[in-house]
Amino acid sequence: MAAAKKRILVVDDDMGMIRLLEKWLLVAGRDILWATKGKDALRKAVEEKPDLILMDLMLPDIGGQEVARGLKADRATRDIPIIFMTVVIGVENDKGNEELEIDGVKYRAFAKPLHNRKLLSEIRKAINRREHGGTS
Repeated sequence: MAAAKKRILVVDDDMGMIRLLEKWLLVAGRDILWATKGKDALRKAVEEKPDLILMDLMLPDIGGQEVARGLKADRATRDIPIIFMTVVIGVENDKGNEELEIDGVKYRAFAKPLHNRKLLSEIRKAINRREHGGTS
């Protein structure tokens, strides 16, 4: 029996970015859910229980930081790994190990435009950490 595909919730207000990530993730054997607003992301996370959330920091209604706080406050979603993508870092400053800290919790972050292989590798690692424990 084949393992179920891991589902990634992509949260970005740019449909072009969502389509690009959908292509990358489908090729990598992942299923994709998406939302263009923070409130929709919170609702979908509760309803769909994705294996990981890939989220822009700047969203049109509530920002990615507030979404992360809401997810961590909810027992149903608190263990879902979150990876941020943002223009705030700037690609020239992205060394591949960037983090954002929100309320004492550190999250991986990637500068836009995104680097395909680095991002897919981090998604795989984050899902494995969630499923099997550990910090690597």
